[in-house]
Amino acid sequence: MRGTLLTSLVLIFLALIPAAAAQDPLTRAMQDELARSMEKLELEELAKPYFISYRIDDVEVDVYEASMGSLVSSNESRQRVLNVVVRVGDYSLDNTNFLSRSFGGGRSGVMRMFGGRSVLPVDDDYDEIRRQIWLATDGVYKTSVESFSKKRAALKNRTLSEELPDFSEQEPATVSETRPRVEIDRAAGERLVEDISRLFRELPELYTSSVVLQVQNVEYRYLNSEGSSYTRNRPIVMLSVRAGTQAADGMPLHDFLVAYGRSLGDLPSAEELAVSVSKLGARLVELRNAPLIERYNGPVLFEGQAAAELLAQAFAPKLLAQRLPVTDDPRMAGMMSQMQSSFVDKIGARVLPRTMSVTDDPTLETYGESVLVGGYKVDDEGVPAGPTKLIERGLLKTLLSDRNPVAGVAHSTGNSRRSSVLPSNVVVKTDQPVSPEELRKELMLLVQDRGAEYGILVRRLANPMMQDPSDMISSMMSAGPGAMGQSLSAAIIEAYRVYPDGREELIRNAQLSDFGASALKEIVAASPSDIVYSSPFFPGMGAAASNPFAFASGFGSPGQGAGSVVSWVVPSLLFEDLTIKKPSGQVPNPPVVPHPARDRGKGARSGER
Repeated sequence: MRGTLLTSLVLIFLALIPAAAAQDPLTRAMQDELARSMEKLELEELAKPYFISYRIDDVEVDVYEASMGSLVSSNESRQRVLNVVVRVGDYSLDNTNFLSRSFGGGRSGVMRMFGGRSVLPVDDDYDEIRRQIWLATDGVYKTSVESFSKKRAALKNRTLSEELPDFSEQEPATVSETRPRVEIDRAAGERLVEDISRLFRELPELYTSSVVLQVQNVEYRYLNSEGSSYTRNRPIVMLSVRAGTQAADGMPLHDFLVAYGRSLGDLPSAEELAVSVSKLGARLVELRNAPLIERYNGPVLFEGQAAAELLAQAFAPKLLAQRLPVTDDPRMAGMMSQMQSSFVDKIGARVLPRTMSVTDDPTLETYGESVLVGGYKVDDEGVPAGPTKLIERGLLKTLLSDRNPVAGVAHSTGNSRRSSVLPSNVVVKTDQPVSPEELRKELMLLVQDRGAEYGILVRRLANPMMQDPSDMISSMMSAGPGAMGQSLSAAIIEAYRVYPDGREELIRNAQLSDFGASALKEIVAASPSDIVYSSPFFPGMGAAASNPFAFASGFGSPGQGAGSVVSWVVPSLLFEDLTIKKPSGQVPNPPVVPHPARDRGKGARSGER
């Protein structure tokens, strides 16, 4: 009876779709196949679907990369991707939130667990689009009923510590979000990256550099059997600059710049970029001869970008509601339990000073004069976006979530993004701010109280997503929320010893060691929330346990990371007692022969003689 009623409601909903949408071949193919699947998709004596969703992503990406003034690549691509979710059972118990050791073979266990993705033709051929949707739905349905059977068998042999539904019910919503497309002339894009990267030619002390401009226009169409639908166009532009060198002892040194916008006009001007790149290069050159720090315990002040990256890497991953799947493999269960890093058991507890509050708000477009690029009107599951008060006066109120309930978070906060739970625009505020000058004075008072010679000021932290692709995976495994999600060990790009007379001494290859989220409760003081910073976000090791897609979505070169960007509004942060030390492990040897630019002048003079 319930299945018949549900099918009837789906048919009524589809009949009410506006005529303009119905004329779109893609939307029409989705709605026609959804109605047919909900009515007829059933294997003999096996469960019918109670929920189906389709999302088609039309992705257009232009990527231009240059190094040392020379164009490395210039690519324009278009792809259309179908995402299918089929749930069998019911909201309380279905085929999801389950990972089996027997999932393997031709299709990966991850794909079988979380749904299906397939490539569609880019022309609007109704018949072919519908055929592809039919094939994908059939395949996902068959793996769903198989998974459901295995999950019920696994549950017969164990007792769950808590009974949670597999899927939260959601009121249907129809949302349209359309932004102007970003159009770029190919020659202009190539010229921009060439001009910026040419600045590194004047710095032979730097061994590697790259400049990448990515312009991405994605149009989403979504439809589900509950009656929700959306169309969404969210263009984004990213410009990233990376450079690297080595110190005399061989230790690698890296730095980066990244800028985001909804249009090319949101990026810094050519003059501003030239100044920023020149400063980046000069900083790396100076770092080559800066001293190492063996080990330091004491007060540390994080300013600007460093404060934002600290919260992004050490704190934000714990604000994501991560549901650990049921598994029929005891070894896998033990591994996943160690990877759990969420604050799910901390709801109601104090996790920050009582002076501080945190809100995630995807509805924000700007903060002051700065553009925020992490927002949206509707998330990937069709849940309308809205602000979520995460922390109020230091107390954790809730976690960011999708429609997979966890203990204490029964409903979605509208934060399903890229097959994971992700923040959008995160605003961190203190109701007792102190000026930057007062923060420096407070740092020196803490140094004086300890009888120390100096304190540490950190201005830039590394972001694992902005490293060289060859180093990215190992860096995330070891330097992301480390020790299976319990603490952070992060590379510091720019830090200084600060002496009582105000003198700053640059240090190199410093590393923040074993920074646990509990340290954030002991923040001594904070500035006003005037730091606006956007960066690629990696959800951390804990997310890999609940959804391997989330882990996989973090990888890729910086030119491919625009889809997981988060914007931060944060204060500078002062801590009384942290540990900073030099990195351990092997150090690569410096190049045997100097940079050829160093011999260029000698060669010319030799030829003249």
